[in-house]
Amino acid sequence: MILEALEYSHMHGIMHRDVKPLNIVIDHENRDLRLIDWGLADYYKPQQEYNVRVASRYYKGPELLVEDKKYNYSLDMWAVGCTLAGFMFKMDTCFKGADNND
Repeated sequence: MILEALEYSHMHGIMHRDVKPLNIVIDHENRDLRLIDWGLADYYKPQQEYNVRVASRYYKGPELLVEDKKYNYSLDMWAVGCTLAGFMFKMDTCFKGADNND
């Protein structure tokens, strides 16, 4: 369902830019999942430069860490991968850097 939410937003030209476990709400009783907190979302426009100070450190895509301002939807997909890896391996986070360089 996380991927469905992102597919829908990406089809409408929107990058979430802050996918992480705290932004995923699950209602187990009703088997419902929501991707919340769209405060950092932005419309994707090819070749546009975006702010690299988005996303939470542990879920930042490599393009943000090297300050590549021309990123795209792949940023959300990286964060989904980090989130799902944490769920699958029962880890808090996969990449625990003390800062962006770490």
